[in-house]
Parts: sequence; C-alpha cells; structure tokens
Amino acid sequence: MSCEKQSPPELPGCQEANGPLDFQLRILSDPRLLAVVRCTVAEFAAVSGFKEDQCRSITLAVDEALSNIIRHAYNNRRDQEIEMRLHADIGCLEFTFVDRGEPLDRSKYCAQPLDAVALGGRGTHLIRQIMDEVVYERVSEGNRLRLKKYLPPARLTP
Repeated sequence: MSCEKQSPPELPGCQEANGPLDFQLRILSDPRLLAVVRCTVAEFAAVSGFKEDQCRSITLAVDEALSNIIRHAYNNRRDQEIEMRLHADIGCLEFTFVDRGEPLDRSKYCAQPLDAVALGGRGTHLIRQIMDEVVYERVSEGNRLRLKKYLPPARLTP
C-alpha cells in the first residue's frame, strides 16, 4: 500500500458531497499518538480547502494544544482520555478538545515572554498566532478548548 496522494475512489451512486464535515477521535494522552493526529489534522485541513502552508500551521497549533493537555492537564500521564472533534463548514475549520484533567492555571497561560531564552512555554503564543479564535472553558465534562481557523476569502470562491 502506498502513502502517495491519489484521487479519491469513485463510489457507486455517490455524488460530490457539499456541506459540513465532522470527524471525532478519542485518544489516550500518550505522546506517541501525536504523530497520528498530526497526519489526520493535515489531511482534514487540506480536504477543507486550506493550502499546504496553512495546513502545516494548523497542524502545529493542534499539536501544541494536545501537547499542553498531556503535559499540563494530565501531568504527563499516558492513560487518560482526550476527546477531539474536527468540524469543517464553509470557510471555517474548528477543533474541539475535551479532557478531564486539571483545569488551566490562568496565571501560567501565555506567561513565558516571547523574547526569553528558555526553549519551552511558547505553545500558547503559537496557537493564538496561528488560529483565528481560541476559547478555553471549564465545563461539566472537564476542560474544553476550541480552536477555529477561517479560510481566507480568496479561497472561498471556486
């Protein structure tokens, strides 16, 4: 089996689909799964109309978000569940993450100055720079993080 990009197979009786796309994952907080999620996110963004460089940026933001959940909400435990929903609609891509870990410590959120020498602590800055909307909230299920990216207007018209 080849991993080269190919055109999608022709399905009998299947017409070109328009409208929203939804994809859901439940993964464990094991960092080894980040590579699988990165591939999924990149392909989902591409199918949603984003250019290759935008797909890479979106993938980076999602990877940072998941890494932060693993590192901070779950304190690097590898056996905790993370729910992830990918939603695409006309002109918009949305990622929603739900975890049942520790709530966000707002005093540490974006606390690392960008000009500091330390290597870590810049993930939230990257996420905010790449994504158009970033919303964190504590909900009954635990922590919910939503990231949105809008397709540039020039890409909306066929």
